[in-house]
Amino acid sequence: MHYEYETISIKYSIWTGKSSDDYLEIINERGSKGWRFVCFTPTSANPKNVSGIELVFERVVEA
Repeated sequence: MHYEYETISIKYSIWTGKSSDDYLEIINERGSKGWRFVCFTPTSANPKNVSGIELVFERVVEA
């Protein structure tokens, strides 16, 4: 079985700490298209300065 992966960036406001996009809406929308939510990762390696996250999705690719 082979997989393909996709990431979607979501930015956060440094003032409010809230995301610019509704991440649950994005996860549900991608799920309806056959993608499975795998994880999220910060967009910065510096934990004191995280300005967003990457949502990681996968789906099976027919060989």
